[in-house]
Amino acid sequence: MKKFLPFYIIATAIVFTSCQKEYSTEGGSNSGAGAIIGTDCRINKIAFADSATGLVGYGSISAAINALDMVTDVTKFDSLSLTIDFNAQPQYFTDTVAIDADQYFIIDMTTKRVNLFHGLVDPTVPGSPEFDVNYMYDGSGHLAQKSYYFTLIPTVPFLQTSYTYTNGNLTSMTQQDMFTGDLVKDASLSYYSNISPKNYLYLFPEESAYAEFSQFYNFGSKSANAVKSLKVRYYDPGNVLVDSSVSVFSNYIMSRDNYVTSVLMTGNDQPSIPATAGKLSFSYKCK
Repeated sequence: MKKFLPFYIIATAIVFTSCQKEYSTEGGSNSGAGAIIGTDCRINKIAFADSATGLVGYGSISAAINALDMVTDVTKFDSLSLTIDFNAQPQYFTDTVAIDADQYFIIDMTTKRVNLFHGLVDPTVPGSPEFDVNYMYDGSGHLAQKSYYFTLIPTVPFLQTSYTYTNGNLTSMTQQDMFTGDLVKDASLSYYSNISPKNYLYLFPEESAYAEFSQFYNFGSKSANAVKSLKVRYYDPGNVLVDSSVSVFSNYIMSRDNYVTSVLMTGNDQPSIPATAGKLSFSYKCK
């Protein structure tokens, strides 16, 4: 698991804890153009390849989903080196999904949405400070806010992410250091108004450490339209802009029942999307 927080947050923890839309009339596979994907389906694999031909596979991230709609394995595979970059085998205990011995999600048993995450600031360091993330949803079921607390100080958030939606689409994000009031990251997104896919990607632009899980668990209602562009800006303390990453999505290929089967992602990689920029191809698991 990757280190979760930037150095200044870790230091604080130590102190406190001393396009275009195309269709095909030809038949296809589960992830091919012109296919009929099915009823009530969700992404269970994203394969990524070169953008020029789509033939040179870079890798994939996939989830094994059982008959009870539970994710039992998440694996990210590097096709170039033929190695596994990431693997988790979640275990289930009523409302708790344990992703390892120390970290877990809490699921609302009625809505099936994630309500809380418990993790470690640095999972590679024994005794690393523990933190909790509270997930808050708006009246439309969209994830509206994530508040981060050190477990030993559960009433004072140290980090907060807020999401803004327009016409059912996530259009902006801000992440703020709650101790200093400074921005950590912000983002802006745009969409194709004429493409409204079924059960497409979650796009939480600030997420990085746990992005491997973002597509395979329920974080509320997804954006109504297909993303066109995503820009994330990164700040040093004092709201000093130091970097940005920009990705553009085009050449959407749709199944006949309106699932995205592939898209071309150009520009920068995005840590929140566990895939390398290029041609992204999607497979689905249907209930």
